[in-house]
Amino acid sequence: MKGGALMRKFFIITFCFFLVMTLIGSEVLADETMERIEKTGKLRVGWREDSIPFAFIDPKVGKQVGFSVDMTYELAQKLSERFGKKIEVEPFTVTAKTRIPMVANATVDVEMGSTTYTQEREEVVDFSLIFFFSETTFLVPKDSPIKTIQDLNGKRLGGTRGTTNLKAIEDQAAKGIFKPKEIVTVEGHAPGFLALKTGKIDAYSTDRSLLEGLRMKDTNPENWRTCDFAIAYEPYGYMMRKNTSDFRHFLNDTIRWSIKTGKFFELYDKWMGPKGVVPIPISQSYKSYLEMIVYPMPDNWWKKK
Repeated sequence: MKGGALMRKFFIITFCFFLVMTLIGSEVLADETMERIEKTGKLRVGWREDSIPFAFIDPKVGKQVGFSVDMTYELAQKLSERFGKKIEVEPFTVTAKTRIPMVANATVDVEMGSTTYTQEREEVVDFSLIFFFSETTFLVPKDSPIKTIQDLNGKRLGGTRGTTNLKAIEDQAAKGIFKPKEIVTVEGHAPGFLALKTGKIDAYSTDRSLLEGLRMKDTNPENWRTCDFAIAYEPYGYMMRKNTSDFRHFLNDTIRWSIKTGKFFELYDKWMGPKGVVPIPISQSYKSYLEMIVYPMPDNWWKKK
């Protein structure tokens, strides 16, 4: 009996030790990004150069601007208030191909653009709350015969490497939903639009919001048309490294705070309102979703506990 009791006591102590060590280890991992930001005074962020209106180069100022860029500065401001010191935004340019590796290998703390939240990607990185919804479709010349999914048969379709849009084209072609003549892979939205302009492809695919951005920024936007149909659904989230739960929680609360205070809608109107770069009306269902993800939070939620 004494031996059994001793073994049980040893097992309980050992179990508790490993449980405590696991919790401590998780806390260290969770705090790693926040601790580095506080120590260095820098928030390293990945931005795209051609994801209009979320993150893109404005030739007038020679740097990235957009909805997600402005949201990055809102995050930096809240981090500054939390740490009681100025947190500077240190930008890194990412592409569709490099964005996930640069997050996963800690080159950047967060990627803030227009990345689709998928289960496959969540195996490699973590995502913030979904903040926007779009869909995969095609940009075509205004007089293009492509008006339905069936019209994609026999056409040369383009998509950017490493995107859910290209995968959607490949998956649906493999299922026989449409049979393109060729699927052309490009390295970004700008090369994709150029391929469309030069006749190398018949239709270029990405998110509807981004296609409208490409079209609206063109010197002759009336020459192009975004198709009415869609072949996939695209929920957007901001990406960060796995096991950084404190940083993820802080980013999510920044999103919630911006919705609660109206800042989110102010920035949305700036970039996607009637006078924005890409006018995208807010549907009632989208607005209701945004309001539903906000929970009660104190005015000083950003303070250290």
